[in-house]
Amino acid sequence: MLKKWLALVLALVLALSIVTVCSLADVYGGNTSQSAITGDTMIMYVYTDNGQGLNVRSSPFVGNNVIGLAPFGAKLEVIRFLDNGWACIQWDLFTEGYVQSRFLQWEDPSRSKPTPKPTAAPTATPYVDPSYTDGLEALNNEFRTARLVTPFVVVVRPSRSSGWVNMRWAPSKGTEVLATYRSGAQLTVIAETRNWYQVADPDTEATGFMMKAYVTRQN
Repeated sequence: MLKKWLALVLALVLALSIVTVCSLADVYGGNTSQSAITGDTMIMYVYTDNGQGLNVRSSPFVGNNVIGLAPFGAKLEVIRFLDNGWACIQWDLFTEGYVQSRFLQWEDPSRSKPTPKPTAAPTATPYVDPSYTDGLEALNNEFRTARLVTPFVVVVRPSRSSGWVNMRWAPSKGTEVLATYRSGAQLTVIAETRNWYQVADPDTEATGFMMKAYVTRQN
């Protein structure tokens, strides 16, 4: 008789356990394997679209109230949900915090962490010093003063002894640089404008324009 009563009690306990598990599945979306209920708290995980951490705040609104950062995939103990889209969590042994509930989920996302989209590097705009830019009108005016000369040799003299002087394809600071020359290099002048020499490199046969201010005539 006693054995029958014990069997009946065990059957009732088993039935109540099944009902309790089913009720939890109804309340928490049918996934009790990941959304464990611990005491009065619910275990949930941080999931953000960009894979970054989630701010934990001292009060349920966005402001100057951040008290910590829960990393992506962090396991949080949720105490309760608020009507304004926030969740109260147990942040440490003695502190409660608040996070936006839309960044919480029942399943551990550690195996499906989204790949952050790379931020496109801004395209650098080259800086052009206005003092080194000549307009088309200035270039035309310079060409109007061009004339042939009896060839003579000049020596490159940059403003700094360790610097260099550019040879350009036209008598303008805004035109393409064909070559650069260190102090002491010798070039042959074949023509000139008001401010430029047209020079030829006897070693490479390159021809271009160089400002008169950065060369000296060889005696």
